[in-house]
Amino acid sequence: MKPISRSTIRFVIQVIGLLALSGIGASANAASQRLPNIIFILADDLGWGDLHCYGHPYAKTPNLDKLAVEGTRFTRFYATGVSCCPARTGLMTGKFPAVFQKYPADFGFGGRVTITELLKKQGYATGHFGKWHIGATMAAGTYGIDVIGSEAGGGPARKELIASRCKDAPDYDGAIKFIEEHKAGPFYVNIWDHIVHHPVSPSKAQLDAFGPLLLDETKFSPAMREKFSTCRELGGDPGEHLRAYLADVRSMDEEVGRLLRRLDELGLRENTLVAFSSDQGGAPLADPDKKGAKGKAVAKAQKAKSGVDTESLRMNSMGYAGPEFRGGKHTALEGGVCVPFIVRWPGHAHAGRVDETSVISGTDWLPTLCALAGVPLNAADFDGEDASRAFLGGFHERTKPLFWKTNTDKSDPAMRWQNWKLFGSHRPRGAVELYDVSKDPGERANLAEQEPRIVQELSAKLKAWTDALPKTYEHGGSREN
Repeated sequence: MKPISRSTIRFVIQVIGLLALSGIGASANAASQRLPNIIFILADDLGWGDLHCYGHPYAKTPNLDKLAVEGTRFTRFYATGVSCCPARTGLMTGKFPAVFQKYPADFGFGGRVTITELLKKQGYATGHFGKWHIGATMAAGTYGIDVIGSEAGGGPARKELIASRCKDAPDYDGAIKFIEEHKAGPFYVNIWDHIVHHPVSPSKAQLDAFGPLLLDETKFSPAMREKFSTCRELGGDPGEHLRAYLADVRSMDEEVGRLLRRLDELGLRENTLVAFSSDQGGAPLADPDKKGAKGKAVAKAQKAKSGVDTESLRMNSMGYAGPEFRGGKHTALEGGVCVPFIVRWPGHAHAGRVDETSVISGTDWLPTLCALAGVPLNAADFDGEDASRAFLGGFHERTKPLFWKTNTDKSDPAMRWQNWKLFGSHRPRGAVELYDVSKDPGERANLAEQEPRIVQELSAKLKAWTDALPKTYEHGGSREN
């Protein structure tokens, strides 16, 4: 037999590559012809490494682990803010939260179009259950949402449900009921958990369900071991506080499992895109708004009034940023803004895949879903970009930088562009920090002095962005929690 030439081999490889790309395009076209149902589950203050499938040595998250096995798990997905409202703002609007002069938790999005409004116009039934924190109004119809599950309410039945399952159980039940009523589709549902936001206070039933935990601190990163040390200095037992935290996480995982089983029973698995993420990284053990003698006095007064030791509960905030990252909520370090992200969509998102290449932002959620649902957009109107290629088995290559800044005029901005992360300063001669996060994900080696050209290039981009931001911000009482 005549040997195959190298040129022939190269040609065959090229043809296979083109067929693969056309397959991705075909999937996207098919998706637009049959609109997928979409469910977005958003945890609160869950660290990058808080699920078993992300490497936590003690987490018990079989349902979310299964979701990852049946879909694609992303390792470089970025929240758009370092606290709750800003992160949700980016997801809903496709815009960086610092562009909003009026704080969205108090004033809403000021007329900016939302993903729910766009999908509603495309024929979707829309629902939102759980945490809100994106405006003062929660009435049906807000942002094009047909049904909004209330955070309020009470009564013995609700209290019993929360005690036996978890504090988010009513929201999952509301979402399941909405899905049952709109099973003919298409539907879009936000399920925004309160877990694991402070106070992390699992019931005895939830603790018993998790079981005992014998802590081996050597299984964790140096940054997490520092957290354990801080816990001991504050008079806590790291093992018991970690157990409480993971029991809370497990109770959320149970609710996710209940939801996924109901989808199967309704025959909705195949045409439903299920995504899971967190609004930002794990919260600190110490409340940044309760410092010194005044903070201790406030905590003491709260305990006297409610009988609950909130400072002790604060130590249950044992979010883990994983083996490489440091930092957490309220910081733009990787541990604060890089969060878990899982997408399952049978026949579209590749099962068992781990995407360690695509850099995706919460601002990409809106344009990506619009691409999958066939909603036309003017890309220039949004800070995010269409990352649907990564959802469909390919990789996403960013064309726009990522930016972070809180909604205050004197806060320091940060950005990521390609492999670089730059921390700027609002002061004209303030110090900057530069990290190559592809080689130094822990952001420990500041390369600002060694890479002046990169600093100059990124600083110019960062300045151009901050110069276009509001000069002052308006708040109505909400704080960035």
